[in-house]
Amino acid sequence: MNNKTVFLLALATAGAALPLSNMLGFSGENKPISVVSGSSERFAKVSQIFQNKCVDCHSPGMTRMPIYAKFPIAKQLMAKDIENASDRLVLSQPLYSGETPFTPLMLARLESVVKHKSMPPALYLSMHWTDNLSTEEQQQILDWISEERAKSPLSVDSATNLKNEPVQPLPLKVDLNAEKVAVGHKLFHDTLLSGDNTLSCASCHDLNKGGTVQAKVATGINGQQGPINSPTVYNAMYNIVQFWDGRAKDLQEQAAGPVANPGEMGAKWDDVVEKLKHVPDYQITFKKLYPEQGLTQTTVTDAIATFEKSLITPNSIFDQYLRGNATILTADEKAGYDLFKENCTSCHVGVTLGGLSFEKMGVKKDYFKLRGGQLTEVDNGRFNVTKLEKDRHFFKVPVLRNVELTSPYFHDGSVAKLEDAVRIMAKVQRDKEFTSDEVNKVVAFLKTLTGKYQEN
Repeated sequence: MNNKTVFLLALATAGAALPLSNMLGFSGENKPISVVSGSSERFAKVSQIFQNKCVDCHSPGMTRMPIYAKFPIAKQLMAKDIENASDRLVLSQPLYSGETPFTPLMLARLESVVKHKSMPPALYLSMHWTDNLSTEEQQQILDWISEERAKSPLSVDSATNLKNEPVQPLPLKVDLNAEKVAVGHKLFHDTLLSGDNTLSCASCHDLNKGGTVQAKVATGINGQQGPINSPTVYNAMYNIVQFWDGRAKDLQEQAAGPVANPGEMGAKWDDVVEKLKHVPDYQITFKKLYPEQGLTQTTVTDAIATFEKSLITPNSIFDQYLRGNATILTADEKAGYDLFKENCTSCHVGVTLGGLSFEKMGVKKDYFKLRGGQLTEVDNGRFNVTKLEKDRHFFKVPVLRNVELTSPYFHDGSVAKLEDAVRIMAKVQRDKEFTSDEVNKVVAFLKTLTGKYQEN
C-alpha cells in the first residue's frame, strides 16, 4: 500500500468524524484580487478561475491550507505537490492581477494542461472534486490565451488567423549597431582569441554548418575533445541563458567563457587583449565605438555578442506559412506540425521553438538507461551550476530552428539522425511510441524550420 493510498484512507476515516465543512475547510484564505485597470473582460474571468482553482498550489506564499494538511502523511504529500507545481508554473499575484504579462512559455504550458485535461491532478480532485475545470472554464482560458498571443509583439508579423499559434515567425531583421556587428564578425573568426592562434569562435560554431560543427563534440586546443555537444549559435539571442546548463546569463558572458577555457580555446584574456591591441584596425575601431573604454575584454565580448545577435535565420518555409502563405506547406508538413503541437509545444515554443526553459531529460522514461553507458559530469546538466538535486539531468531546451543542420542531437551528441531524435524524445518525454509515419511527418515539419542567415 503506497503513501497516497494510505492518505486517502486516512481522509476517509477522518471524514467519519469531521463534518464535511471542516473536512474541506481552509485554515487560511486568499482574499480575492481584482485585475488592474485596462485588463480585458476575458482576463478578469480567467483571473477568477486561477484564484479559485489554481493558486493554492501554484502561488507559493499565497497558499490556503485545508485542515487535513496537518495530518502526517497529508502534510508531506501536499508539500511535495506544491513544490512540483511551483517548479512548473508560478502564478504570482502580479500575474493573475494583470500587473505583469504571461510569457509565451507560461501560455503554452497552460494551453497544454487545459487541452490534455491534466490539471488539477486526479488525486487532488479526489478530495476537491469541485475544483475541476468545467468545459466553459477550459474554453475561457483557451480564448484568453488566444487573446494574449494576438496582442503579443512576437506575433505582429503573423497572419491574423495564425496569431494564436504557439510558434511565431522570426523577424526579418534586428536593429543593431552595424559597426559593432562588423567588428564582432571579424573577432568571431579571429584565431588571435585562442592560446596558440589556431582556433576561433567559428571553429566550434561554423556558420556554414548550422552554427555548430556537426560533430558529437567540438575539438579544442591541442586536439582536446570537448565533453558536450556544441549548441548552435544561430538565433541564440532568444535564449533565456546560454550553454546547456545555463551557466552564462547572456551572450556576452558566453563569449568570454570558451576563450579562457583550457580545454577549448586555451587562452588568457589579458594575453588576448594585448594581441588584439597590436592590430591597428582593432585599435582604431574600438577607440571609435568604445571611446571611454577602448579595447578591453568587456568591449571585445560586447562586440562578439552584438554580432551573435545578428545571427538570426528568418524566412523559413514555416515562417512564410505563419506570415500568411497558406499553400506553402505540404499535407505531411501540416500533419507533422499538428503532432508537434499536440506533444512538444509546452517546451518547444516561441520564435525559436525552445531556449526558454530548463527541462528534465527523461520526464517519463529514463533517457540515460535507454542510452546506455556510464553517466558523465555533463549529464548532470543544470545541477552542475545550482548544486540543487532537483536540477539534476535538467538542460536548457534546445532551439529547433535549422534543426536538420545541427546533428548529432542532444547534449551528448549521441543521436545522428533526426528521425531517431524525434522517436526518442516522444518516448522519454511523453511516454509515446510514435509510428514511423508519425516520425516522418514530425521530421517533415521540423525541416520547414530551416531559415537563411543574411550573409550566406
